[in-house]
Amino acid sequence: MLNSVEDCCIQQENEILALEAIYPQDFTYTENKENPSRYEGSLTIQISLPHEIMICFIDDKNLISDLPLKVRHLPPVKLIFSMPSNYPMEDCLQFELECYWMQRDWIRRLEKRLLKIWEEERDVILFRFAEFLQNNALDYLQVSYPLRIYDDNVGQTTLKALLSTYDQQAKNQDFVNDHFTCGICLEEKHGDKCYRLDSCQHVFCQVCLREYFMMLIQEGFVIQVKCPDPGCKSPNKLAKEEITEIVGHEMSQRYTELLEKQKLETDPLVTYCPRKICQAPVKKESAIERLCVCTKCTFAFCWFCQRTWHGANVPCAINNIKKIVQEYLAADEATKSTLELRYGTKNIEKLVRDTLEEMETDKWIKSNAQKCPQCETAIEKSMGCNHMLCTRCKTHFCYLCGSWIDPEEPYNHFNASNSSCNQRLFDGVNVDEFVADEFIFV
Repeated sequence: MLNSVEDCCIQQENEILALEAIYPQDFTYTENKENPSRYEGSLTIQISLPHEIMICFIDDKNLISDLPLKVRHLPPVKLIFSMPSNYPMEDCLQFELECYWMQRDWIRRLEKRLLKIWEEERDVILFRFAEFLQNNALDYLQVSYPLRIYDDNVGQTTLKALLSTYDQQAKNQDFVNDHFTCGICLEEKHGDKCYRLDSCQHVFCQVCLREYFMMLIQEGFVIQVKCPDPGCKSPNKLAKEEITEIVGHEMSQRYTELLEKQKLETDPLVTYCPRKICQAPVKKESAIERLCVCTKCTFAFCWFCQRTWHGANVPCAINNIKKIVQEYLAADEATKSTLELRYGTKNIEKLVRDTLEEMETDKWIKSNAQKCPQCETAIEKSMGCNHMLCTRCKTHFCYLCGSWIDPEEPYNHFNASNSSCNQRLFDGVNVDEFVADEFIFV
């Protein structure tokens, strides 16, 4: 009997040493020579999945309770053991399994299967247990995919959240342990020296990616801060958090500022506060065409001339607008750039557009209307005689020459022999449109 116990002790020591070498991170034990079970400990065993699987979460009524989750890794099974003094020659290990995502029925079935394996082999068995649980547990349980798991809470956290977190951590560890060819320097690097972009999953070494992005940001080419792979077709932009992780907070802040600036510069409704101490972007939101109010310093200014607000009916203080527009239209690119720098690109574009429209309007008014001599309101005559009454200021005037007419004797103007409009009251009028009896000719 003594030799049998000593043999068991030697076999146990050898098994412990082997497991320490095979599972340095997952195997722990304690030794107590005075205890009948000299060795006690635990072994954490990773479950191998054939491929990425889908998990469905069900409630106590066997109904799906949440959106499915796709994972490549499942949390491990923990095997807790103690070795009786006559293990492995006579008795089996005393053991139990723990796994928070497995059903209790699954755990009991696996424990029975492990006990049967020992009965078949009656030898040191921990490694054999670990091998079975890692490679054959799910097949033995005959699970089908998508995997159906009861949606229970583990402490204060949902099972789904725990599985998702573990899967991501395991994927990150796989990445760290792998090797990749950098798409920039084309050198093979260890995973812990590389970075994988979330948007497209392309991998580059950290040094190359950081230097490439920092160069683009420093030079102001923030639109080009995207995957460097020329064949990348991902439409997704890099998240701000991802850029910060790659280039650091300070450079990420510059990236955000430049990106926002470029966005504002392409917005036709955005200008900048003309106060030198402010210079904040201002979006045109006022109902009054030219009024802008800076949201940062509350300064009210004119959209066109960029000066203090002068009122809607007061023309801008830019002198010789038509001359400036004519100079701009006839200028070469260098001169245009100088004028844009002086007056503002948006302003001068607006001035050109408005001036051309005004010139067309003036041309039409000269051909089709006459200005009131009092308020200068342009009035078009659609029918009737050349004696006009301004609808705005009630001034009487001649449509032919634009002269003021005495409201007391309005037709004297058309009867005076020295008037250029003598006998021209109905010049340009289609007489057929009128009934002759309605008019008295003097």
